[in-house]
Formats: sequence, structure tokens, C-alpha cells
Amino acid sequence: ILSDLNEKALESAKEKFGVRVTTNSNELAKEVDILVLSVKPNLYPIVIKGIKDSVKKEVIVVTIAAGKALEDTETMFGKRIKIVRVMPNTPALVGEGMAAICPNDLVSKEETEQVISIFESFGKAEIVEEKLMDAVTAVSGSSPAYVYM
Repeated sequence: ILSDLNEKALESAKEKFGVRVTTNSNELAKEVDILVLSVKPNLYPIVIKGIKDSVKKEVIVVTIAAGKALEDTETMFGKRIKIVRVMPNTPALVGEGMAAICPNDLVSKEETEQVISIFESFGKAEIVEEKLMDAVTAVSGSSPAYVYM
């Protein structure tokens, strides 16, 4: 299920990928087992405020936002939840991506493997310590461009 306020973008995604779409993020949050938050970091507080009461404790929240630590996300939700911080890079667009993955302590090994398998569907994925995530973001975000040049 995809959620966005932009109905035109949703319709395009629905046609292209054959997925269910909604403009109601609460509806999505109530139905999923894995919730991927892929919005600009400045929108995180707004999006999380709108869905935090709908996210069940067993849901795995996957965050894709540079500079947003696990603790930051948990604080925005106002409760202990399963969070996996992920930073993929642009070569994922052609199946050659590399995703750094960092689960919090509530995420089981099996759940972490589920998230890894999602990101391995368009590249590689490795678990990294959270203290390295900002460095990974800086390096993996720029490296493909330098190699291309």
C-alpha cells in the first residue's frame, strides 16, 4: 500500500506497479506489518504525528531519512517501537544499490532479515552500527557520482 497526499503521484504508482494506494496514512499504518517512512527529514515530525496512534506495537517501522537517529524517531512516536534505520543509495534504481541497515533492540533477527531481503531485491544490504550511519550516508550518497565522473 502506498500513501501520499499527491493523488496524481499515487495514480501513477498504481498504474505502474499495480499497488493499492491511499491518501490516508492512518489507514495504511493500521494495515501493514512493515511501514516504510520515506519522506524528506523535515516532514518526519508531521507525518509521524499524523500516524503514531495508528501504528501497532508489532509493526516494523523502516525509516529512510538522512540524519534521523533511531532515538529521534522513537521520541517522535512517543513510545518504544520496532525501528530499522536504512540508508539506500541511488544505484538501487538500476538494481545495484547498497543499503546500510541499523535495527533498534526491539527488532528480532528474523525481522531484520525480512528488511534486509527487501533492500537486497535491488542491490546489497549490510547491517551497520548506528554510530556509522551518518558517515555511510555521506560516502554512499556521493561515491556513485565520483565513480561516474
